[in-house]
Amino acid sequence: MPDLEKLPYWPAALRLDLAAAYCGLSVDIFKAICPVKPIEFTDSSRGRRFLRASLDTWLASLDPNDAAPTSRRRIGDRVR
Repeated sequence: MPDLEKLPYWPAALRLDLAAAYCGLSVDIFKAICPVKPIEFTDSSRGRRFLRASLDTWLASLDPNDAAPTSRRRIGDRVR
């Protein structure tokens, strides 16, 4: 496994071990829960790469936080 601390950036296409590390998961957990399918650069399993953008989309879909509050009262609004 490469020294992840020395990577200056995350590549756009990640090997399995890097994709798992990018998501903060072990390889076994990543393989069990990640729905993102790798792209195939070659016929070999070593040619499979996970697109970082697809991983970002999947991770964002897991966020239970509301992206934008529907309505908020401002200071000075009248309470009814």
